[in-house]
Formats: sequence, C-alpha cells, structure tokens
Amino acid sequence: MGGDLVIVGGGGHGREVLDIVEAAAIGLTVLGVLDDGHPDLELLAARDLRVLGGVDHLARLDGVGFVLGIGSATARRAVGERLAPLGRPSPAVWHPAATAGSLVVRGPGSVMAAGARLTTNVAVGAHAYVGPNATVGHDCVLAAYATLYPGAVVSGAVTVGEAATVGAGATVRQGVHLGAGCLVGAGAVVLDDVEPGATVVGVPARPRRPTRR
Repeated sequence: MGGDLVIVGGGGHGREVLDIVEAAAIGLTVLGVLDDGHPDLELLAARDLRVLGGVDHLARLDGVGFVLGIGSATARRAVGERLAPLGRPSPAVWHPAATAGSLVVRGPGSVMAAGARLTTNVAVGAHAYVGPNATVGHDCVLAAYATLYPGAVVSGAVTVGEAATVGAGATVRQGVHLGAGCLVGAGAVVLDDVEPGATVVGVPARPRRPTRR
C-alpha cells in the first residue's frame, strides 16, 4: 500500500492505533499526530512521535492520509466528518493477530485490534473500530464509526448503527438492531433492539434512568 500517514488523536487510543499500524506492516510511514487537545507529549516522545499541529493541519500536508485514533465513537464521527471534505485516503488498518472470515468488507479507515474475531459475511463501515478480543458473528453490519470495546460479543445478524458503541465485555443477542449513536454499557446483555441515542445497562439491558439532581 505505502504512503505517508498521520494519526488523528494523541491520547491512549491513538497510541494503540499506532501499534496496529506498525504491526500491520503495510508500508505506511507515520509522520506524527494531529490533536486539538493536550496529549501526553512524554508518552508520544517515547514512541518517537511528535504533534504536528491541530486536526486542521492535515490540509497543509499534501497527499498525506490519516487514521482516526479517537476512542469515542461520537467524537470520532465529528472529526471524520470534519476531515472528509479534504478527500484524503484513510486506509483500513487491521492487526495481523486479528482474524476475519470470508466475505468480510473492510471499510476505509476501519481499525481492528489484536485478538478481534470476525466470522463470515460481516460488513465493517468507514472508521469503525473493533477492540481487542471483541467478536462479531455471521451476517453482521457495523455501520460507519461503530465501536466495539474490548471483549464485546456481538452475535449473528446484528446491526450496530452509525457511531453506536458496545461497551467492554457486553453481549448482544443475535438479530438485535442497535440504533445510531446508542451506548451499550460495559458488561450489559442486550436481548432487544436499542433505540437511536439510548443508553442501556445491566443484565438484561434496560434504558438507564436519568440521574436526579
């Protein structure tokens, strides 16, 4: 594949994505990090990375591609939509210690961490993220910016909507639809469809009640 690349996001998730890029060994040269916030410069320096500027600095880097190293699905979507008009390449970066079966679609900018497992006929959308040891069964759809945190278990024929998040160690029953922007709490067991934007927690998962003040 080859080419120059920046990682957008200089926090812990961005450094994890750097590890995946390096392990994938697909000929990409990481020039540095773009971040609008206050990343840990010492930890970045330990990886020989420097902050090149804010997110908008990508416009001044001719021909350079990017991968989003942002853990939050909603924040990742916001930044991805901000960069989309530039038309820069965003390669799918999948760790060699992850596995993908037949008929798996790798969306641009999607990231799959070590130990992740996808079976057959799975569509992974643009800038989606599958974390360490997360599993995805047959005939699933992970829409753009969908996010599975470590150890999440998604059974067959599940749709994970755009920028929806399945928390660490959560389980989603077969055939369930997770609406766009919803959040499944860590360790939850989802037996029914989840409305867009809703947060569900517990076993079985139920909508979280607003906190009284």
